[in-house]
Amino acid sequence: MSSSPQKKNVQLKTPSLTPPPVDPPPVPIASPQRSPSRRALKGSLPQHLHDSLTSQKRAVLHALQQPLIVPSADDSEYSTNEIAVKQLNGLLDGTVTRGEGNSCLLLGPRGSGKTQAIELCISNLKETPIVVRLSGLVQTNDRLAMREISRQLSAQVSPALLPEEIRGAANDESLKDDDNPFLDAPVEIVELSVPTAHMHSLIACIPTLGRPTIVILDAVDLFTNHPRQSLLYSLLDTVQSCRAGGGNKGMAVIGVTTRMDTLICLEKRVKSRFSGRMIRTSASIKASQAKKILRAVLMSTEKNEVDQEFSAMWNENVDEILADPRITRILEEACSITGDIRSLARLFMSPVLNLKPTSPWFTASQLEISAEVQRIRPEFPYLHTLNYPSLCLLIAFYQAENDGYPALTFEMLYEYVRNAIRVSAVAPVQLHGNSIGMVRCSRQVLWATFERLISAQIFVSLSGPSMNVGKNFFKYRCSVNREDVKKSVERNGHSSLTKFLRRAMGSH
Repeated sequence: MSSSPQKKNVQLKTPSLTPPPVDPPPVPIASPQRSPSRRALKGSLPQHLHDSLTSQKRAVLHALQQPLIVPSADDSEYSTNEIAVKQLNGLLDGTVTRGEGNSCLLLGPRGSGKTQAIELCISNLKETPIVVRLSGLVQTNDRLAMREISRQLSAQVSPALLPEEIRGAANDESLKDDDNPFLDAPVEIVELSVPTAHMHSLIACIPTLGRPTIVILDAVDLFTNHPRQSLLYSLLDTVQSCRAGGGNKGMAVIGVTTRMDTLICLEKRVKSRFSGRMIRTSASIKASQAKKILRAVLMSTEKNEVDQEFSAMWNENVDEILADPRITRILEEACSITGDIRSLARLFMSPVLNLKPTSPWFTASQLEISAEVQRIRPEFPYLHTLNYPSLCLLIAFYQAENDGYPALTFEMLYEYVRNAIRVSAVAPVQLHGNSIGMVRCSRQVLWATFERLISAQIFVSLSGPSMNVGKNFFKYRCSVNREDVKKSVERNGHSSLTKFLRRAMGSH
């Protein structure tokens, strides 16, 4: 009996059902969190930046009320106003630092920054001076001026430090006047003036105060109308007597006016005590200067109230909007019309007020709308709604004006329109086999249209009515601008009128 072969214990390897171990993914290194850019926010602000937008709007609106003069980085680019600030700053610094007596006239048109230059120089002084502000529009006589000087000195200086003459000036019966200063002055103005000796002794005490004094005379040309110019004489004589190192504090008198001939209005004795300094400001600025000032205004912030994240996005938006060619064109047009920086700042008032968390950034279209709204409205805003015969008469007028006829009768206008229709019929424009030349207008239709244009004051008669001359033979002129007619025809879109206009304007 054969023996069976011995079985070997063979272990079969079965595939394992558990997946092999996988290395864990590398942990990314934590990078510093960056603040989202203005573009990443898709035009809206997160909740935590709403308060920053409100604070930024408040700061910008406050700065737009009084745009500051921004100094140039290059001395060769100093504007007239920056030079005026430098000269005025040196004059006031000598008064405050060295105790000098100085006087000057600050001349310039309205809105050229005269008051702003004075306030900027006063804020830059090392020592806070006593500032007395008078106006020739309010202090119409010397008595009212002395009362105002006494009131302002008493408010800025401790009563114990005031001389006896100034302390008693406010209660002095000779200086009191119950009349309304805004009413017409009485006929006998001389009786209202303060005695010269009394007024001179009061003003002479001003340099003895504990601080230097700056007297600002707004509309100083009106002070020259006061009897004998006593107030100006006393102020300038006191200024002239101030000497550096004399023990008294300095005193400066600044006259602000728009009249360039104010120096001629001074009497001889007053002019002899005036230093002769005349500082001028200018209202004409360039678009580059306006951009520089507006950038400083729009980037104004309130301390500790605007988040740095929002501030970076806001500054990015300001730089982007001021670099836009459309904004440059708006500023150039505004500077060519008026050089007043306040009118340029008003362009941003409405866009700033309309900013909200859902639309917190400036756009060029907002400023274009603001500029269009604040400018003078067109005299005839409905020109694009005029009918075909009306536009024919307007184009015919300017064609006749190119021929040398500044005033026309209806018969002449009718002849020009009829000739234009005849020329269009000779060589009509064809579109799909159909003529699109000028539509014929009868004389009756053109006459009725002409009368409607007269009633709308688009055509204005140059002579009065007459019984011997018919209305169609009166001469008329057109009160609509040539460019407005061109825009109306282009907006109307009539091809034959466009061709008629091209011939009338002389561009073949």
